Amino acid sequence: MQSQRALWMRGNFGMMSHWLYHPVDTHRKPGGNVEIPLETAVKEWNHRVNGFDVERLADQLEQAGAKWFILTIGQNSGFYCAPNPVYDQIVGYPLSKCSQRDLFRDLAVALKKKGIRTLAYLPSGAPEGDFQACLHFKWQNGYCYDANGVRMVTPDGVRVRRPNHRLAEFQQMWEQVVRYWAQQWGELCAGWWIDGVYFADQMYQFTQAPNFHSFAAALRAGNPECAICFNGGIQRSDTVDPLSEEEDYTAGEMNSYLYTPFGHHRIREDMLQGRAGQAQLHLLNFLGKNWGQGDAPRFPEPLATAWTDYILHGGGAVTWDVPTNEKGEIPQSFIQLLQKIGKKG
Repeated sequence: MQSQRALWMRGNFGMMSHWLYHPVDTHRKPGGNVEIPLETAVKEWNHRVNGFDVERLADQLEQAGAKWFILTIGQNSGFYCAPNPVYDQIVGYPLSKCSQRDLFRDLAVALKKKGIRTLAYLPSGAPEGDFQACLHFKWQNGYCYDANGVRMVTPDGVRVRRPNHRLAEFQQMWEQVVRYWAQQWGELCAGWWIDGVYFADQMYQFTQAPNFHSFAAALRAGNPECAICFNGGIQRSDTVDPLSEEEDYTAGEMNSYLYTPFGHHRIREDMLQGRAGQAQLHLLNFLGKNWGQGDAPRFPEPLATAWTDYILHGGGAVTWDVPTNEKGEIPQSFIQLLQKIGKKG
């Protein structure tokens, strides 16, 4: 039976922003953790989180006509914009890299007043830019690297993966972390966009927990109607199907192009109805020069509006990633374009 949890996405568009410790969050460096003292970094991060103007962002989203917003809780640096004592206990830092303010909750409350749903973005793995966090979570990236730290590939260009990459202990700990957030936010969390699910066969495709089912249960611990997707990588025309029956909508990550599924030569009846398998068809791309970056939209207005309208009228859903400044404000040039998308929708 088709999931109904993401039915509110059908024929609508939302927005996302990679609001992180760095514009595109840092990966692990040879030195291990952050390059400045922990006390200084924590103080600066809390200052930034406290300065985020949720009311201003809520007004902009309403102005643009967005029906949802995906907020990045954190990514590779190990800095998160919501407190989590479970995470802190596992990692063991003397000072928490989770903010004191629960920015997700504050934003969700502000958006709920305007009828806009709030979703959380989170990677499926530990923060790879934080050596101590990876060590304590017993996390390893599933790709193989040579002695110089370069990702290994086969002669035909396929990335080499680690054998036996089950990481059951990590998964159990990570489920505890996301369960805490899910229970704290309850119905304020309308969904999750889970990134980096690149090793589904090695980690999640099992009948015995930990698996996709136990992960999904943790994500829905506070809201059984929470819509979930698992991102297995950049969207291609032959990989639109979800990774798990637990997914309510497709991750749909794109990058340098605009995918037009309804016109593909392998067109399927379910895609004509705005879904992929049992999940709501959903596509995600960045409107600036990169994820969370840019001074102006990279696509001309006629293209961005026509493409979005095409997907929405096919029953699909679209999320546009836009940049925000430190206070969470979106540049007006993006709002002006998105307003036209909202009016067409």
